[in-house]
Amino acid sequence: MTARLALVGPADGPGEVVDAVRARALESVARTRAVGPHFFGNFVGITGLPRAEGRSRLHLALEPGDPTGGRISPTAVATVADLTMSASIRAVLGPQRRLGTITMALHHLEPVVVGPLTTDAVATRVEVEEERGFARCDLRDPRGVLVAAVEAWFVAMPTPPGRTLGPVPWELPDDVPVPPVGDGELTDSERMAVEACAEAGRRAAAGGTSVVEELLGGSWTPAGDDGVRGELSMGPAHANRGGHVQGGVLYGAAALGAQRVVAEGMSLAEGHLAFLAPAEGDVLVVESRVLRHGRRTSFAESRLHVGDRLVATGEFAFHRVPGGSQA
Repeated sequence: MTARLALVGPADGPGEVVDAVRARALESVARTRAVGPHFFGNFVGITGLPRAEGRSRLHLALEPGDPTGGRISPTAVATVADLTMSASIRAVLGPQRRLGTITMALHHLEPVVVGPLTTDAVATRVEVEEERGFARCDLRDPRGVLVAAVEAWFVAMPTPPGRTLGPVPWELPDDVPVPPVGDGELTDSERMAVEACAEAGRRAAAGGTSVVEELLGGSWTPAGDDGVRGELSMGPAHANRGGHVQGGVLYGAAALGAQRVVAEGMSLAEGHLAFLAPAEGDVLVVESRVLRHGRRTSFAESRLHVGDRLVATGEFAFHRVPGGSQA
């Protein structure tokens, strides 16, 4: 069974973009209260699809307020793949289990991904006694074209003290009610999440950029001759069910840093992220540097810190897209 619900979609014009983003954020609060799993997943636009035997399937909507009507950011791709694969592992280990991503390898097969997307994941190996599993996921666009292929390892983790984790939406019946939530009903953390999204919408509307990646926006400064350092503000808008920064956010932040240090005209071809520790804090620091510049390919790495704690490391490969400038 699924909990497939309508989500606010695209808009035209800067004012309408911001309004659509805020509406999606308020709807995400309502969905998180009613069916979970977390605000970020709902804001990105993830809902369930009918299951096939041995497989998990999800749907990813267009970016909130996207005036171009289609693009999907690497952050959103990583997030929906992560949730689809973890659902396939939970189908074996049992519902309501909290899973942590150990590693994720994401193959970006198209330079521009047009949504909405459908995902299809299968747990190819689950070690029940060790409470860990390996899954693969395919992502397809409205034409049925394979736009990304992902694989990852997961391990069961204890529930954080003071938290109770219920089922995720795609483990619930279709008819779960989702009462609307108005501005005057928001808690402090919910208001912080809504305002962070609204500000991201304003930046995206002004610059014609991705709302989802603007939600990760921070300050970037040069670091040596071939690197950058970013400081990204984290909060309730970026958290998973356990209260830590969601895995797709970490992948997206690492990829954003890597993209900044390669030559213009390069498109992300592949990323591999190792999740070393839960990311819990107000500021995520991203340090990225070039590993190699080539005429047709480039390679970069990113290291993510919260305070003095290294929480993730990633390596990314880029290739030149047709019409791109030469390095």
